[in-house]
Amino acid sequence: QDVEELVSVKDAVLSCAAAEDKDGWQYLFPVKNATLRSRLALHCLDKWPLDTCLEILAYCISDRGVTNELKASLQCRKKELQIYQKILNVQNEPLWNDWQDLKKACTDDPQAVMNIILKAKDYELCEEWGHLYPVPREDWINLHREHLLHLLEIGDMEKALQLLQRIEDPGICLAISEQSLDQHPNLAASHFLADYLTAHFYLDLTTARRNEIQALYMGSKVLLTLPEPSRVNYFHLSSRPLLMLEQLLMNMKVDWVAVAVQTLHQLLAGQEIGFTIEDIDNLLSKYAEKALNFPFTLKEKRSGVAMSASPRDRSLQQNLLPQEFVPPEKPPPKQQWIPDDTETICMVCKTERFTMFNRRHHCRRCGRLVCSSCSTKKMAVEACRESQSRVCDQCYSYYNRE
Repeated sequence: QDVEELVSVKDAVLSCAAAEDKDGWQYLFPVKNATLRSRLALHCLDKWPLDTCLEILAYCISDRGVTNELKASLQCRKKELQIYQKILNVQNEPLWNDWQDLKKACTDDPQAVMNIILKAKDYELCEEWGHLYPVPREDWINLHREHLLHLLEIGDMEKALQLLQRIEDPGICLAISEQSLDQHPNLAASHFLADYLTAHFYLDLTTARRNEIQALYMGSKVLLTLPEPSRVNYFHLSSRPLLMLEQLLMNMKVDWVAVAVQTLHQLLAGQEIGFTIEDIDNLLSKYAEKALNFPFTLKEKRSGVAMSASPRDRSLQQNLLPQEFVPPEKPPPKQQWIPDDTETICMVCKTERFTMFNRRHHCRRCGRLVCSSCSTKKMAVEACRESQSRVCDQCYSYYNRE
């Protein structure tokens, strides 16, 4: 009994010493009473260095004499300190001297702490930290959206699904899925998000949104039918499959169009997404008609037959066409070229009409829209990557005068 009393007195003295200052942690280990030691550790942690705190907590948790309730409190504090340790390790420049300063910043300026973690792209750490401190709903949505997009970007669909399944609030889950889709991620990511939204939130979506997602799903399916090297050229149209089909027609990719139409016919069965099989048929009919729309002047020019013009026509041509075309001082950048949809006939000969088979070409030197017959030459053009770029005959003649 005397020994037990002596141990109790000794524990009491050690406890007082441990609670005295920041170096008192060393007196905690000799304390025999597991409950007293654990409670004292929880009470005095804020005074001690981080590594020491983690060591003490691990020591207390390993003691079998600690009750389950007290062990749960110790484990909770250990998890909190481990999060602080991770945050201190990801900062590029030391903003906080110790974990106590960081803990204060988490309360005083949580946004700054979150920004440090997001800058390091440690989204899982940010999620862990968010469970310690109240985070506004909008910040939670932004955090999860960035995390989801990151996982989709690296192609980890399994972790992306696990992230969505961890989110308890269905409203937040819906918001981040829609916002991520609006960021127009890569093809696989768009497909994943469209599938997820359709499977889990179909009834929560507006009709317009359902049509948009369904169209994206179908567009991505059509995109996958194209040769892989060419998909990047049509990716921006993945949410507008009908426009993608039209672009393929304009580019005379007839074989690709055949597969795309077959795919859309299968996908459109029983679906309502803003366009129908009839719209596809109308589009095909429109371009079939354009393909046959050869003006007489085109046939005349290619046959090599020169038709005599009346004096009135010759006079008119002389007034409309200057004797010598003068190109701009510098080649215009691509964004300043004449847009495709503004001209229907060649800007050089003024006779050739653009059709499905008689395509438009941009002169790299002046930016005008010209037919193939009026752009047979190539020459070096400033700021063009090619050593020899396609130019109109007028620009070529201007710079190659004898």
